[in-house]
Amino acid sequence: MGNETDKKWDPNFKNHDILWDDLGLLPKIELKFGIVRKKIPLTKQFISGRGNLYYVNNYVELKGKWDNSPGFGSSLSLRLKNISKTTIRLTRLFFPAENGIDYFLSDFKPGSISFLRNGYQSWSTTRSYRLSEKPLRPWLSLVSLTSSNMANLPSNIPGVFSSEMYSLISNIHTDESFIVGQLSPFNQFLYIKLLLNKNEKKKSHFEVVYDFGRKMLLPGESIELDGILLAKGETTELQNQYFNYIQKKENIKILQPNIKGWSSWYIYFNKVTPEKVMSNVDSIKEKKIELDYIQLDDGYQKLVGDWLDLTPPFQGKMKSLADYIKTNGFKPGIWLAPFIADKTSKIIKENPDFLLRTEYGKPIICGYNPMWPGKFYYSIDITNRSVEEYIRMVIRTMVKDWGYTYLKLDFMFGACMRGGNHLNQRLSKAEVLKFGMDIIRDEAGKNTILEGCGMPISPGIGKVNCMRVGPDTAPYWRKIAGLFLQTSAMLGVKNSIRNFSVRSFMNGNLWINDPDCMILRTNTKLNKEQHDTQINAIILSGGMLMFSDDFTTLPEHILKKVPQIIQLSDLCHTGETLPLDLMESEIPGIIYNTNGILGIFNFSNRSIDMTINLKKHRFVLKNIKSLTNIWSGEIMSLNNSDSITLKNMKPFSSKLFKLS
Repeated sequence: MGNETDKKWDPNFKNHDILWDDLGLLPKIELKFGIVRKKIPLTKQFISGRGNLYYVNNYVELKGKWDNSPGFGSSLSLRLKNISKTTIRLTRLFFPAENGIDYFLSDFKPGSISFLRNGYQSWSTTRSYRLSEKPLRPWLSLVSLTSSNMANLPSNIPGVFSSEMYSLISNIHTDESFIVGQLSPFNQFLYIKLLLNKNEKKKSHFEVVYDFGRKMLLPGESIELDGILLAKGETTELQNQYFNYIQKKENIKILQPNIKGWSSWYIYFNKVTPEKVMSNVDSIKEKKIELDYIQLDDGYQKLVGDWLDLTPPFQGKMKSLADYIKTNGFKPGIWLAPFIADKTSKIIKENPDFLLRTEYGKPIICGYNPMWPGKFYYSIDITNRSVEEYIRMVIRTMVKDWGYTYLKLDFMFGACMRGGNHLNQRLSKAEVLKFGMDIIRDEAGKNTILEGCGMPISPGIGKVNCMRVGPDTAPYWRKIAGLFLQTSAMLGVKNSIRNFSVRSFMNGNLWINDPDCMILRTNTKLNKEQHDTQINAIILSGGMLMFSDDFTTLPEHILKKVPQIIQLSDLCHTGETLPLDLMESEIPGIIYNTNGILGIFNFSNRSIDMTINLKKHRFVLKNIKSLTNIWSGEIMSLNNSDSITLKNMKPFSSKLFKLS
C-alpha cells in the first residue's frame, strides 16, 4: 500500500517553499496592544539553503526549515523572535499554506472531498464533514463553553471547517488523503482551517493558526513554535504513521496491562456513599470478576473546589475506604476537577484572588452544571502561587495521606479559558495547562495514574496516562436537546461512540483511550440494539474498560457475559483499532481491530442492508474466508466473494465478528 502511494505522489513535498502568490495571501502575526488586537503581515525575505524560510515585519521575525525527518512526509520547524525594543503580547500567527487544495489531491472535486475535524478537548465534536455540510455552532454560549474552543468556534458555514491539532483532507472515491498535524513541543494550540472557494478550486486552501492566548515575549526573546507535519497517502495509514511518530518522538510509554475497573458515577451519580462502594467491592471480588481499579467519582466532596471538605457520609472515611479497596485486591481511584470551582465554594469565597479573571477583573465562567449547588463554575488561576500550593496540598492529601493511586482529572479545559488574564503572562494557554499538569504529576508521583477528561488534546500529550476521548456516555442514546442547541457534544451513547471511534488512532500511541464506562444493566432508556451496540463499540475500541453498574443486583444472565467482554476487550487492546469509513460517515460504521475483530454498525434510525466492499479495504481486510458472530456463534462463509452483506440490520444495531 505504501509503495503504491509513493508512486502516485511525492510524499516528501520536494517543493518545500510556501507560496501565496496565486492566492493573494500573506502570513500575519496578531499582537495585542492594550485591549486592541492588530494583524500585521509578514513579508518574505531571501535566505540561502534548501527548505529554509524567513519572514519579518517591524515586530517579529519568523524563521523556518522543512526537513524529511518523519520518514513519511515533511515537517516544518519554526522559531519566532521579538525584534522590537519593547515587550509584545502574542495572540495568533496565521499561516496560509500552499497553492490550493488541488496541489495535494490529484483529483480535486468538491463533491468528493471530506474534512476530518478533531475537536478541542475530550468532549468536543470530532467527525468528518463533506464540503456541503455545515459544522454547527451552538447558539447558546454556555453550551460552547463546555463543548468547544471559544477561540475557535465552528463556522456554521458549509465548506468552512476548522480542526484542532490535526486534520485529514481526503478524496473519498480514491482514498487519497493528506494530513496536516501538530508536532512537539505542543506549547501552542494549533488550528487547521479549510477555506473552500467553490468557483476557483485553486483558491481553495487551508491555513494553520497558532494560538498563543496572550503570551508575553520580551525584546530579543525567541521561542520554538510547534512543528507542522504535511504528508500524503492512504487515509488509515497516514493516521497510524502520524500518531506513531509522535509516540516515538516524545518517547511515550503506554501503560500495560489495560486499565479495567469499576466507577461509581453512572449508577450512583453524586449520591454515592462509602457503603455503596464497598458493597460493590465485595460483590466484584466474590464473583471473581477480573478488574483492577475501583474509582470513586463526584459526590464525596461538598462542593467542587472544596476537595477536602467532605459530605457527612465520607467524613473521616477517605483513607479507610481506600484501604478497604486495597485490602480486597483492588487499586483505589478518585475523581476531581482541580482547575475549576463551584460558584458557591468556600475556596473562592475565602480566596477571591484564586479566580482567573479577564483584564477587566471579571471572573471567567467555565460552564453550567445543574447537579452542582452553585450551578455555575469558574476557572481558577493555576499560575497564582497560592493556587499552586492549594492544588499541591489536595493532590498530596489524596495520594499520600488517603492512598488513591489513580486520579481522574476532569474539566481540565478550565485552566486555559479564552480571555483569561493569568498572573504569569509569559505562558501561552497551552503552557498554562501543561504547567498545571506538571504540578499534579510532581505531587502525585510517577507511579500514580493520571487520566485527563474534558481536557484539551494536544497539551495532554506526555502528561496523562489515559485520556477521555469523547463526551460522557449516559443510560440513554442521546439528548434531544442537542438537536435544539445545535451540538453533538452533549452526553449520550451516540455522541460518545462517534468521538472515541474517530479518535481510535490515539489509543496505544498517545495514551490509553477512555471510551467512558460500559453500562451492563438493561433497565435504562437504551433499547436492546443500542445497549448491545454500546458494548460492542467499547470492546472494539481497545481502550479502558470501566463498568458502572451495581454489581450486587446485576442478574446472572448479564454477569455471565462479563468474562467474555473482558477477554475480548483485552484482545482488542493488544491490537490496533481502525475506523475504515471515518471519512465517509459521521460515525464510523466499519471498524476493524488488527487482532481479527470486525464490527459493523447501523447508526441510522431505519433497518438497512449493509454491504462492505472488501476490495476497497483490501489492504486491511484481506484473505478473509469466513466470519463468526462473536455473540451467536453463527458462521458466515464468503466463498471468495468481494463483499460482505448483512441483511435487514435493525436501527442502531451492530454485529461483532471474528475473522478467519
